[in-house]
Parts: sequence; C-alpha cells; structure tokens
Amino acid sequence: MHTGYKLLMAATIVSSSIGFSQDVSAQQDSYQIASTSYSQPLTQIETFIGSKRIETVRYTLGSVDRLHDGLMYSSYGDRVINLKNSKTTLQKVADSPLRITKYKNVYYALSMSKINEFSLTKYTSDFKKIGQTKRFVGHGRDMIVTGDKLYVLANNMKAETNSVEIHTFDTKHFTSLHLEKIKPMVFAFHFRHAGNELKIYGNKTEEGEELSIASYDLKKQQGKIVLTSKQPVMWVNDTKALSSTKDLVFNMYSMLEVDQKTKQVRVLYSSKQALIDYAYDSKTKTYHVLEGNFETSNFRVKTLNSNFKPVADYKFQSTARMMPFQVL
Repeated sequence: MHTGYKLLMAATIVSSSIGFSQDVSAQQDSYQIASTSYSQPLTQIETFIGSKRIETVRYTLGSVDRLHDGLMYSSYGDRVINLKNSKTTLQKVADSPLRITKYKNVYYALSMSKINEFSLTKYTSDFKKIGQTKRFVGHGRDMIVTGDKLYVLANNMKAETNSVEIHTFDTKHFTSLHLEKIKPMVFAFHFRHAGNELKIYGNKTEEGEELSIASYDLKKQQGKIVLTSKQPVMWVNDTKALSSTKDLVFNMYSMLEVDQKTKQVRVLYSSKQALIDYAYDSKTKTYHVLEGNFETSNFRVKTLNSNFKPVADYKFQSTARMMPFQVL
C-alpha cells in the first residue's frame, strides 16, 4: 500500500535527480513510480523500462498520497486531478479526502472532517457538489459503494476501548441503515468486497500487531472474526484474491498468503525495508514492489516472479523534495 495546487505542468521527457542502478535483471521490466513533494506543489510519474527512465510527467499538486481510479489527490488537502478527463484542471473537494469512488457517474468522497469524525459528500462527474455533506462519529478508514449502498469502515476512538465499525448508508441521502461493531477487533486498516461479504483486515488487540480478519455478511448484516494469526501486520494497504480460498495481504512488513479454508498464514515476501506499494503485471505475471527507508531516502523496486522470488532489483535514492509513494 500509501497535497499546493494550480495547473498541470507539461508532460516531458526530462532528467531527474533520482538515479537508478540495476542490480539483478532477469527481463526488461516496465513500470512507473509516482513521487510527491511535501514542500512544494509537485508530483511526478516516471516511466521505466528496467533501470532506464523513459518519461517523466509532472503535475502541480503536492503532498499526494492517493492515486487510484484515475484520480490523484491528497488526504492533507482539498484538490483532486481527474487524470482521465482533464489533466489540467484541479477540482476542489472536501478537506482531507481519504477515498473518492465513482459509482453510476457520481463521485462519493469519504473525508476526515476532524478527529474521530468522518464526512460523506457527493459530486457530479465534473466535481460539482450534490446535496449536503453529512458527518458521522469515527475515524473513516475505507469506503465501498455497491448496489446503491455505501459502506464505510471506521475506527471509533471515543469509547474506553477502540472499536471497529461497519456503517451502511443509502447512496441518495446518506441515511444510516445499519451500524455493526466488529468485536473484539480494535483497529482496522482496510476492507474488500468479496461476493456476499466484506472482508475486514486489522488487529484484534492493542498490545500486539497480530493479523486479524473479520467477515461481514451483507445479507444478514452481521460481522465476526474469522481468522487470527500471530503474524504481525502494519497498515494493510491492499488485498486481493489469489484463488477461491487464498488471499494476498500487502502491508508494510510483508506480503502474506492467507488461506481462508485452512486458516493458515504464510509469508510470501518480506524485506528489511518498509514495503510501500506493489503493482501486478498480468502480462509477465510478476510483482513490482516499491520498498525503502524514509529516514535515509534509499528506495528500490524489486521484481518478484509468480513464486514471489526476486528476479530484478532497481535501487534509487530520493531527494528531500520528492518522495516515492506508489508503483504502477
């Protein structure tokens, strides 16, 4: 897993202060690195083949930490760029957007309005506000919109003990339809829609960082923990199905395989550095993993084969003004 603003700077092939060197190369890898500045309005997406930089596209939007569904934005700001329709236009949204999702030609935005409070807002396809923003208790972590219902994963930090909650709203007026507490989970990072359930990934206790997975039945509107492992996780950024019974769980510590049938968890890949993000290349059936040390600004992209074994390693060092946050 892992915002000063005006217009898009012209896309151009440029030299950069980030220098790559190839350690191991089993093939000609193609990937992109997104980096952002926290001191000036600048974010760039660099395209590489192996260790060779092919193109750099720059945007006048800083502190970016969200790049998905064709949108670029920051959870620290109030601007968004629609990369699909208008690369030159910065659109204004509610402060601190955590997730913006398009559903039936409408954008739904989950934002952090203040400590332990999240808000929901609707926008047209060109980001004109629809109706009123509504606010709710809890630190919003993630949002899913499907079947004319909107689900929010939130950590409620007001109680004596933190609690994980699943909110269900209608998409028309954000009317609350149901609130489910996932006990005894105390913190959640991420959730995913899988068939007739939502899968929630987090921690069961405050003391440890052990992986805990819960299931929320969409029809019964009931949630329960289905797996707890001693394997530690931190900031689960993404998950995906590897098969009908096995999931990939990506977090700062490792890439894990979770077998929902046998309840076994095994490490597919780990590193001495923090794992920041990954991208799967379906053509070559390889994984590009962005990892690094934020204190030393030393980063690398490792290519893993289908067995999660490293086959290529590209090192680079970031400057103080640009920090990598995503691999594409």
